[in-house]
Amino acid sequence: MMLFIVGCSKSKTSDQNTSEKTFADGIHLTDLNGNRINLSDYRGKTIILNIWATWCKPCIEEFPSMQSLQNTLDPKRFEFLFASSEDENRIEKFKSKNSFDLNFVKLTTSPESLGIYSLPITFIIGSKGELLLTQNGSKDWSSKESIEALKKISI
Repeated sequence: MMLFIVGCSKSKTSDQNTSEKTFADGIHLTDLNGNRINLSDYRGKTIILNIWATWCKPCIEEFPSMQSLQNTLDPKRFEFLFASSEDENRIEKFKSKNSFDLNFVKLTTSPESLGIYSLPITFIIGSKGELLLTQNGSKDWSSKESIEALKKISI
């Protein structure tokens, strides 16, 4: 299994309009301590959100290439999140038994509401919260083609 503010303000310009929902607005995550993660905090960056599970062999086999990709791309432009809908303790146990240096988080949105029916799935979310790409299934993310494609769509 797998993954505002109301107040007084002056008039807003069109790019500050918060009434338009983005793909990122429908995704709810917490860190492994239960603290909410707001994807809006990453606006201006491209988010690579990988949905996985501890029991999913293709998910785990994909992690080394994701690690390589994360080490290759500029952290000022890209944010990586690895979300599972499993219990935080189970994710933490997996994390402690493996040597992946990845940002593991909990998906609190129902996977079905995001159209997730198989794993792994990776969403590439643009700098304004828009969905740029969905990758169903595992992939070699460390390939030159993958790296170049991500650099191009993140502009």
